[in-house]
Amino acid sequence: MNNISAGLAAVTVFLVAGCSFPYFTHQINTGTLRLDVEATWEGEPYALGDVAVDYADHPIQLHNLQAYISRVELRDASGEWIGNDREYEVNLVDFSVESPRIVEPFPTGQYNAIRFGLGLPPDINGQVSPSDFPNDNPLSVEGSAGMFWTWLTGYIFFKYEGRTGAVGSELLSEPIAYHCGTDSSYRVVTFELENDLWIWEQQPTAMQLQFDAAQALYATEPINVIDYPITHNGPGDTLAFALMDNIAASWHLVK
Repeated sequence: MNNISAGLAAVTVFLVAGCSFPYFTHQINTGTLRLDVEATWEGEPYALGDVAVDYADHPIQLHNLQAYISRVELRDASGEWIGNDREYEVNLVDFSVESPRIVEPFPTGQYNAIRFGLGLPPDINGQVSPSDFPNDNPLSVEGSAGMFWTWLTGYIFFKYEGRTGAVGSELLSEPIAYHCGTDSSYRVVTFELENDLWIWEQQPTAMQLQFDAAQALYATEPINVIDYPITHNGPGDTLAFALMDNIAASWHLVK
């Protein structure tokens, strides 16, 4: 009996110890998705300060272009959208910064679509304050400088600022100031991928995300910058909603 008891004890120890072996556990490996963000104008590289011509032949010079991008997610083969566990997964893309990028962790694997929020979802916007965050957070007092409305108690989702002029004129005397926000302005941008995207553990998966600043003025609804040069998304203002529809349709993913 002693030999049998000893044998059973040895088997029990082996099984218990075996539970800690990697072969007996399901471990999720993590990789990185990097989106290198670039501004374009009708598909060509665009830098703030450049003078370009819009769809209606108005000269335009942009000097401020900023966007909040939130909740980047990937869709796996089962159709499930996979995000990450950061409580406030938000990025502020500032096109005045050289080579802006978005970097997010994801489980390794194969994915067939990507989506992100343009702006902040309602459970964040209006529910938090810049003073709630440390300075290195894009939602903080320092991180959101110029991107928060104290009068509206919410964040500005997108800023499109510059100057314009009459058709054929070289005088850029008219200001453009498009400030879009509020919960109704939140949009989700989705890309169905022609070729599956792989997230690897050892190296980041890089893609280029382009924003076409020209298309932002006409992608779904033409907007005349002379007739409608300013919006601050006030009550009853439909211009900001039309702009956000245009802006949402002006992103392009390049693998």
